Amino acid sequence: MPDRITHNILAEIVEIASDAVVCMDVTQHITFFNKGAEAIFGWTAEEIIGQRIETLIPERYRGNHASQVEEFGRSKVRARGMGERREIAGVRKNGEEFPAEAAISQIGQGDDIVFTVALRDVTVRRRFEQRQQFLAEAGEKLASSFGSSETLNQVARLAVPTMADGCILESRVGNGFLASAAAHVDPDIEEMLDEISLTGARNPPKDHPLAEILNNRSPVLLKSNAASRLVAASAGPAYLKAMRAMNPESALFLPLVAREQLIGALTLFRTTGSFDRDDVEFAEDLARLAALALDNARLHDTVRASLRARDEMVGVVSHDLRNPVAAVKMLSRMMLRAPEMSETEARDNIELIAQAAEQMDALIRDLLDVNRLDGGKLVISPVPVDPFVLLTDSLQTLRPLVEEKVISLDLQIEAALPKVLADRERIQQALSNLVGNAIKFSPAGSKIVVGARGDADDVIISVLDRGQGIAAEHLPRVFDRYWQSSRTDRQGAGLGLAIAKGIVEAHGGRIWIESRPGEGTTASFSLPLA
Repeated sequence: MPDRITHNILAEIVEIASDAVVCMDVTQHITFFNKGAEAIFGWTAEEIIGQRIETLIPERYRGNHASQVEEFGRSKVRARGMGERREIAGVRKNGEEFPAEAAISQIGQGDDIVFTVALRDVTVRRRFEQRQQFLAEAGEKLASSFGSSETLNQVARLAVPTMADGCILESRVGNGFLASAAAHVDPDIEEMLDEISLTGARNPPKDHPLAEILNNRSPVLLKSNAASRLVAASAGPAYLKAMRAMNPESALFLPLVAREQLIGALTLFRTTGSFDRDDVEFAEDLARLAALALDNARLHDTVRASLRARDEMVGVVSHDLRNPVAAVKMLSRMMLRAPEMSETEARDNIELIAQAAEQMDALIRDLLDVNRLDGGKLVISPVPVDPFVLLTDSLQTLRPLVEEKVISLDLQIEAALPKVLADRERIQQALSNLVGNAIKFSPAGSKIVVGARGDADDVIISVLDRGQGIAAEHLPRVFDRYWQSSRTDRQGAGLGLAIAKGIVEAHGGRIWIESRPGEGTTASFSLPLA
């Protein structure tokens, strides 16, 4: 092939190469600038040829660079390849700096030397390496987190400021979300984001991106004008306040999925600029790590809770069985040692033994119910039931208990209530637990009122007592199993309210407690209409 043709082919290859190829003379003025260089630096060949090479170098490196080129020109080395030099930095026409790798060669001697630089923009590769390093470090940090709360906070701290200006981590609760952790570069806005969690679980409006997460489990990107769109689809006053203060330009919503279950959502906010495709992929990688870590943390929480429940159960059994077992042993020994005992005395002792056995049996039944609730094996068979019949039948069995403590029991049922769907035996059990709790804390001579009223799609059943009430700080724990308030000596195993809650929720209802110290307590639960 003629040299001229070979020269033309090589020139064409150099011209269309994606790497930058830049030539300069001994005075370091640019003499050649290919298409790759135009794409990387943002200058056209016409604009840059004739300017000094330092135009393409960040100002802080220019002095060293000029002397290094001169030194290279005086050396006997004809070329240095990529990888033989440390990574350098270039600067684009718009002032943006970028990481690069470069090879340099020289041809000629003296004033006729031509330096040729082949430069590769490694921004994408460097970003990938940095992100992989970030994800590796994030994985290590999340793996060392124990507990759901710690894990969620760790994710928020990882995301801000590396990926975003702000972040909210949400745990899935039913068909809604509960804001569980947040972070922001501005501490005041972070405090507002934290306030969202105080409003409790919320179902997102249908036009909110979180609703789409619930339905599709796919990322949702608001590339621009995110603030106005999120304000328009407000998910509550606290959320609205935070969005207005943060005023994000872009927002990215990602599902947290573990073992094919949606367990939460990760939301990232940027005050300026938008998330691009690379950002979305990066965030998806973090979301996958976060979901795995959160799922593991929840499993860890479950194991700890199971161990705690086991220890509590052992404590309850040893405590609550000790008295009736001791009674049975003592009474049976008395009967064995007193063969001349009268029939009346023997009957009284046998009755006490039967009561002790009933106490033990009741505790065992409660423990079995708790076990069924934990395993999702509590069986209910709801049928249409008249609330009046349900309550009157239930209270018949409870009257002896209130009469023993000289407490009156009133029934207040709204007229013409519709039928509810209820497992009669289980609801009577739940109601018995609530009334039994009211009896426990009601003074002699007081009144307990059991009521029923209609409310939209269900019927509300309530038990009101005039006891000493429950302190506000204790209310969140009243349905915890084995929990006993300090307002009285231990009475029972502390399982009644936990079982009542499980029974009501198995019916698709709600249960709650309202109380003020010194004014009494009202326990209420709902049952769906038939």
